[in-house]
Amino acid sequence: MTIAADRLSDTEVKIENTIYTFDSKERADAFQQCLGGDSVETCKTDHAPVSTRAATSDSAPLGGEPGSIISPSMGGMP
Repeated sequence: MTIAADRLSDTEVKIENTIYTFDSKERADAFQQCLGGDSVETCKTDHAPVSTRAATSDSAPLGGEPGSIISPSMGGMP
């Protein structure tokens, strides 16, 4: 069972909505290789990350009312 993982940097691996941060490139490599045959839980135990955090969604809607546009004044200097 292969788990889809995105490599964000030498020490960060993203799986679904979680980013795992490791203390070295080698540990991150080992974790990512582990995902090829084991579960995320097993790989987290065998190659423990130093921290995890929720991944933010790039497709999250921006604040403001739908369809609203904020633009500079079209007039000259007061």
